[in-house]
Amino acid sequence: MMVRGVRWLLIIVAVACTRVEKPGREESPVVITLHPPCPPTRSSNPDESLITDYNILVYNSFGLLEHKTYVPRRAFDGGPVSVEARLVAEAPYTVLTAANLGYGLGGFGTLEEALSCRYYMAYPDEFSAGIPMAACLEDAVAGKNLRIDVPLERLMSRVDLCIDRRGLGTGVSLRVESVEVCNSASSVLLFAGSIVDSWPQLFTRGYMKSGSEVWPLNHDTLEGVSGVVSLYLLESRSGGLTQPYIEVKASYHSEKYHTKPGEYLVFRFHISPDGGAERNSLYHITLKPLASGLECPDGWRLDKSAIYED
Repeated sequence: MMVRGVRWLLIIVAVACTRVEKPGREESPVVITLHPPCPPTRSSNPDESLITDYNILVYNSFGLLEHKTYVPRRAFDGGPVSVEARLVAEAPYTVLTAANLGYGLGGFGTLEEALSCRYYMAYPDEFSAGIPMAACLEDAVAGKNLRIDVPLERLMSRVDLCIDRRGLGTGVSLRVESVEVCNSASSVLLFAGSIVDSWPQLFTRGYMKSGSEVWPLNHDTLEGVSGVVSLYLLESRSGGLTQPYIEVKASYHSEKYHTKPGEYLVFRFHISPDGGAERNSLYHITLKPLASGLECPDGWRLDKSAIYED
């Protein structure tokens, strides 16, 4: 098994922000601009760059709210966004931004209140209107150009899974029927690293693909490795009550062993070496069964209860 985590491309929110620190310091018009990132990596997956609504909250050094903007989906045409706010140049601010939440952030008069905010998903693939994103930029100073760039991060991780069957013995057939994210978080802290600290914060069933959706895993490329299937999950860092893992169900046949009808050989594995999945991260994972395919690869767990002998 090979696991590698890399960072996604970031969305840039241009924010020119200032704060009144001393009497006599004048406010200036500040333009807040949201720039979409480059196109998604594969057209068959969700548009990872899509933005349909956004929130901007600006707090002064006393932790008090000085500016708030929410642009809902119905008012957003998908093009460049420019918002003007009056703030003091060359004064530091904390800028909080969020996109694709589907609602305006309200009731956070202080920075402390805002930093404790959690975002909840009703179901694990609830991102047709865009993957939820957020950022917290501390000590942001607009300076003379009246502009601050804020990197907006996706609150979800992506797992790219493929299968290398080149080490399987003659006559061994391994066909993937479904893949699922288990122990998947149903909520996440918007503006800070998030762990699962209570059982109600988990989905009963996580993000899943089956049938034609896992077709790439059953067809090899020219290099002898299968195509890639992508899975998505909210951030769930290590150190919580439980860690997310991927479950791969496959039908199995060899000269001597087979899976029972309607039952499957099940592979289970964590997403990263420490078990966690961080926001805005991409994990490449290759399942490489060897010989009979019934020996568990390093770092994986294998359920063979559905196997019977001829």
